[in-house]
Amino acid sequence: MKKFVSVLLASVMASLTLASCQSNDSKTTEKGSDAGKKDVTLDVVWFSDGKEGESFMGLTEEYRKDHPNVKFELIEVPYGELDNKLRNMVSAKEQPALARMTNVGPFLSQLIDLKEYVGDDFADQFGTGLQYIFDGKMLGAPMEVTANGVIYNKTAFDKAGVKVPQNPDEIWTWDEFEKALVQVMEKGDVKYGLGLDYTPNRTSTILYEFGGGMLSEDLKTSDFKNDGNKQAVDLIKHLHDADIMPKSVFLGSDNPMEIFRSGQLACHIGGSWQISNYKDQIKDFEWGVTYLPKGTQRSTVPGGKWISAFNGTGTEQEAADFIKWISEPENNAKYCKDNLFLSQVKGNESLDYDYGKEFFEIFSNELNASTDRPGTEWGYQAFTGVIGPDFKENIASVVAGDMTTDEFLEKMDQAATAALKDLEK
Repeated sequence: MKKFVSVLLASVMASLTLASCQSNDSKTTEKGSDAGKKDVTLDVVWFSDGKEGESFMGLTEEYRKDHPNVKFELIEVPYGELDNKLRNMVSAKEQPALARMTNVGPFLSQLIDLKEYVGDDFADQFGTGLQYIFDGKMLGAPMEVTANGVIYNKTAFDKAGVKVPQNPDEIWTWDEFEKALVQVMEKGDVKYGLGLDYTPNRTSTILYEFGGGMLSEDLKTSDFKNDGNKQAVDLIKHLHDADIMPKSVFLGSDNPMEIFRSGQLACHIGGSWQISNYKDQIKDFEWGVTYLPKGTQRSTVPGGKWISAFNGTGTEQEAADFIKWISEPENNAKYCKDNLFLSQVKGNESLDYDYGKEFFEIFSNELNASTDRPGTEWGYQAFTGVIGPDFKENIASVVAGDMTTDEFLEKMDQAATAALKDLEK
């Protein structure tokens, strides 16, 4: 009898255990596809120009609906401190799982190759623009891409009776652009015609438009001493000498974005990311976006931000899985639309923005019309990070009249050759 009771109790307990397991399995299915996996926290080093952090964290909450075991800890830093913060974390062996980055160059050996974790075909879902393959490794996924373009004071152009190009077939040459700027300066009640950000990225846009550039195709030797660069630098010097461009930008501390917002500037060659700023800040005049003028060809320079994952965290797979998820067209589109960014994800070339859709289509057209050279050269961040200060210093010397264009090209050729030699060590 006792034996029968024992068997009966064992049977009942087994049934209860099975029912409990089935209940838990049901809860796992309800919670999400990753329920039951180990709990992990992904530290994310992040900087924001606007509300990107808020938008990003909103997406992480969506991700956690199907991956409740993954938590995210946002470590926000000012942009100017980003690289130093990451270097210090890596040196202390406290590297984050993820980081929003603009410069992967200093961290090439610390970042995971995403293809090893989510497959080689992951790279195929991105279009051209921001570089994401370095020495055959995919070290980041572009969250957004930027392009340089012409933002113009529509009120001033209308007052001067100047109509900007409406489609790619009407794009001005630089000579035609200069004539239009002079007319707007004379009749449109603005002080200057053109503002150009004093950065190598923005300035090099003109180099590429004249067929110039910085490096040979294999990125192993300098190509500064070419005729396209000479034409571009001569043009920049001429526009300053003619007072079409304010010298206070290259030779002082003035910001062309601020000059444009004040209504003193007919046009600003700036980045697509400035649309959101102008949307909120400009109240006194109408403005718009038109096409860049061309030299021997059309060109812009891509920029933007990656999301990358670090080695040595123990959460490499979880970080890579999240990067793959946030890069899916629907998720990336939400992020880019929320923040007025261009997308490099295929299928997201023309997003339905709440504001400025026609502006972003022009910037996107500029990217599509460009050759691969700007993205390839600026993607070599180990080089551009070194050469940038020399470029700024020397182009300012040309504008000031302290250096000829030929001397500029010679000095930049020497600087580029020295930088490439150091990178070979």
